[in-house]
Amino acid sequence: MNPTDPLSQLRDIHLPQPVGWWPPAIGWWILALLLITAIVGGIYWLWWRHQRLAYKREAIAAMAAIRADHLQHQDDQQLLSDLCSLLKRTAITRYGRDEIAGLAGEQWLSFLDRTGQTSEFTEGSGRIISNRFSPNTQVDSTELLNAVEHWLKKQS
Repeated sequence: MNPTDPLSQLRDIHLPQPVGWWPPAIGWWILALLLITAIVGGIYWLWWRHQRLAYKREAIAAMAAIRADHLQHQDDQQLLSDLCSLLKRTAITRYGRDEIAGLAGEQWLSFLDRTGQTSEFTEGSGRIISNRFSPNTQVDSTELLNAVEHWLKKQS
């Protein structure tokens, strides 16, 4: 080394260590937090929806049991009674006792049509529901079962 030459005292350029992947930058932490929040929120929403629609699954299962019972016994009066009971219970569960309990006759049929997005209860085979206590009522069981099942599936 030459003491008079200042350039001879310089060292080679040393590059810094490469940047590691840990710890991540704040943006990655925020993104991870948002992603976790979205996943937890989605799972909670799915669970809440599953719980909220439990009445519908139960009603559809009861409908299948009513249909099987009718196929076995062919009792139209029992079918009519069971379907009326199922509709009323399901409507009370879904819409509340205050709104449903007082409905009867044409109001009840109009409510069923409005909430089932159909006209089957006021103009079709579902109209028989309002005459369930009349003896010897002629029931078109297939159409009535289909109308009630359609109404149940339209509930949310």
